[in-house]
Amino acid sequence: MRSINRNLVHIGKLNLHLADELAKLPEIRRFKTDASRLALDNLLILYRQAPDRFDCMFAQMDTIGMPEHRIFCSPLQALFWILQDEKLKFSNMLLGLEIVKEADGDCPPRPPAALKPAGNPDRPTRTEPDCTLKKVLDAAWNGEPRLLPGAHIRKIIHGLRSDAETQEYALLTKRHTTRQLQSYIMDDFLTKKEIFSVNDWKAIEKAVKQSRWKLFQTVADRLNSPELISYYMNKYFYFRKTPAHGVYSTFFQKTAQCTDAAYFAQFMLARAGYKTFMRSVKWDEDPWDGLHTGAGIILEDGRYLLVSNYTGINSLSGPFADIDNIDQTLSCNRKIIGRKWGAYYPPRYY
Repeated sequence: MRSINRNLVHIGKLNLHLADELAKLPEIRRFKTDASRLALDNLLILYRQAPDRFDCMFAQMDTIGMPEHRIFCSPLQALFWILQDEKLKFSNMLLGLEIVKEADGDCPPRPPAALKPAGNPDRPTRTEPDCTLKKVLDAAWNGEPRLLPGAHIRKIIHGLRSDAETQEYALLTKRHTTRQLQSYIMDDFLTKKEIFSVNDWKAIEKAVKQSRWKLFQTVADRLNSPELISYYMNKYFYFRKTPAHGVYSTFFQKTAQCTDAAYFAQFMLARAGYKTFMRSVKWDEDPWDGLHTGAGIILEDGRYLLVSNYTGINSLSGPFADIDNIDQTLSCNRKIIGRKWGAYYPPRYY
């Protein structure tokens, strides 16, 4: 494999802006692993197979979020993960490439560990590209890579300092995969690290830092556009009728009602550089079933885009020319008896 810097130089000669955006990704900027080097190798090969289509796909990705404010291009990171995790059929699908294997005697072809460079016996044929933001995120935003080897996970579990935790993990080990056990270990390390042997802290902490979804700031950096925030809430949040409990708690618990989702979306949008609003309507005095809260952004032309309209399922709505249209959308066209900026029942803490 080529070095990361050498690959970036090669990519920069083909598309300088792409190389610049790749260099901003945490996987390149902070975590220079073998998996990152492999992903760049694959990306360079994929680019050379269909440069015009790749440029077009990247141009669409580059429109997501505010380029002058975001830390990195999140859809490009998702594509990088697809290549890093060697989900090569998805990367080919996005560009409309289908790798057709040539016959090799009587032996069936083996799936490659990486994309083959040009001139190999695998012939890329072309179909219509199928690149949408949802398809990219569907392929990439689905869990963690392997950050702790299976043998190390068993060692960590064997070294637990609490009998109750030892018994709990004994049951988890019987019912869950190694990848799921890794997730439980990282979750517990964030809330009760004292249950683990001090000798294992360094390895678990390194895994947490490299994880894709465990740390609030890591995820907040990624959620830098209305589309990404809405997708995240639909994928990870579960509806639950409880008092609003703040952005951080919503992130860690993954449970929300409309006010939780509105505060979460407004926080992420403001962090990403957008001008935000929060709006609530009331059609009944029932504090649970008689009101609804949403949040969104104010566009440059003064119109409103409703980003958080969470009822267990979230959907983007608008843009709306005036606030009355938003109120009618939030109330589902019920007769409104009260309306306000902000929330009727905000969380007691953020």
